[in-house]
Amino acid sequence: MERMRGRDEAKSSLSLDQLVTLADLRSVRDELLAAITRTRESSPDTAKKWLKSSEVRKLLNISPGKLLALRASRQLAFVRLGGVIYYDREDIEAMIQKARTPTLIGKA
Repeated sequence: MERMRGRDEAKSSLSLDQLVTLADLRSVRDELLAAITRTRESSPDTAKKWLKSSEVRKLLNISPGKLLALRASRQLAFVRLGGVIYYDREDIEAMIQKARTPTLIGKA
């Protein structure tokens, strides 16, 4: 049984003297793109609605103290569940939009 499996595997593998054609490459490309599309469609949205403190600090590039100050000053809403603090992504985006400084583009 093992011998037969070894022969089948040897027949299906490529050797150094075999050529790979453009059609073969296109076929592999199409299979990869189809697999990627299936994976993207089956996976949930990559942008999570609720973020932990470490994720928010990394997203905003701020220190733990600055994040604490944003919570204490009520600039950023949060929810505490079981000792873990979560932040709504929409609240973070709203805070950033509120803090934006208008530009003087087009002004002389």
